[in-house]
Amino acid sequence: MGLWVAFGFGAAVGALIGYLLGRWKQQARLPPPARAALPPKARPTPSEVKPVVLDEGAANVLNALNNRLAAIGALADLLHGSPLDPERARALVLLHGEVRRAAEITSHFLELAAHPAGAAEPCDAAVVINGVLAERESTFRELGVKMIRAVPGDLPMVACPMAQLTEMLTKLLDFSLRRLRAAHPPRELRLEAIATGPSVVVSLWDSGTPLAVEAEQRLVSPFRFTQSGGGGEVEFALARALAQSAGGSLRLRPRGGSTGAEVVVTLPRSLLGAQTPLATPAESLPRMRILVVDDDAVNRQAMVLLLEREGHQVVAVENGLEAMERLGDRDNMFDAIVTDLQMPRLGGRAMYEQLVNGRPLIAKRFVFVTGDQARGETRSFLENCGQPSVTKPYDLSDLIKAIGTVSRKK
Repeated sequence: MGLWVAFGFGAAVGALIGYLLGRWKQQARLPPPARAALPPKARPTPSEVKPVVLDEGAANVLNALNNRLAAIGALADLLHGSPLDPERARALVLLHGEVRRAAEITSHFLELAAHPAGAAEPCDAAVVINGVLAERESTFRELGVKMIRAVPGDLPMVACPMAQLTEMLTKLLDFSLRRLRAAHPPRELRLEAIATGPSVVVSLWDSGTPLAVEAEQRLVSPFRFTQSGGGGEVEFALARALAQSAGGSLRLRPRGGSTGAEVVVTLPRSLLGAQTPLATPAESLPRMRILVVDDDAVNRQAMVLLLEREGHQVVAVENGLEAMERLGDRDNMFDAIVTDLQMPRLGGRAMYEQLVNGRPLIAKRFVFVTGDQARGETRSFLENCGQPSVTKPYDLSDLIKAIGTVSRKK
């Protein structure tokens, strides 16, 4: 049952993201209103490019989805660690992973719409590398190649479809093997993969005939079948084209010494494939009195149960008016106020703005929890108010860390 729930979530999130992207693209295609001719304007610099803001309907859909993911994620957190038989425990792990993956998709949605790099289908580069090397194991033995690999197990996902990455690395490996076949023993091949900044870099070095960096231009001309410099131009050129189509690059790297050639592939990390650990240890906080304000009943109850499990005393209400009544006229009633932003009657932002001037000690204890990251005004408020915020769906460790931040302001 858990497996079907997890797979169903993946399909639902995929359909929603397709809808949102469609709405965004449809808006982008609308013709601008007629206006007087203006002189050509210079292309805006990156600092002038404004973030994408969805229309009201799409923003509401994204907010609603984040609320549901937050509730499901919190309930999965509550079940984690409970005595379950192995099959149900495995289904729970898969469910939690799918919720986290859906959370990554929604949290990066606006960035993906504005910056397509990294939006391609995610792929586990380590799995592909090891698979390609295994396919050529017999050739390594035939040629007596000493194979050295350095591929970390926690290598990030890359934004390149698996079939495309497999084809690219296969062509590069065949390029190196052709060079090694023409070289005298001993023959050596080294493959290394590392994560650096927003990219994953894969380097492949072989001990064949030396290649100068100047040979790169010749190597990328696919129909020059000259054998000078070791051959293999077709494989090299096609691999480079595949890397570039994925938003990456492929080049020769100069090395000291009199032998070998090193090819370096740089690929963008996948924004959709970022992985979050199932359970990150939460910060240890002293017992606190916490006011939870959320109009969503399931989210509210799940947060109460999670915080009570951490040993805190929790009071929960469903809107800002009830929260103001609970606060009364005493500034020390609660150590932290954890509130949603969008609520009927009185929302979290309006409640905060009523308190920030008259009762600043209470305002400094606010932690905002919201699934509404699509509106520019929401992002601007959260960036400028000076209070910590957590995006739905949240990790418990992030929520506890935010609460700890405001508790230390007292």
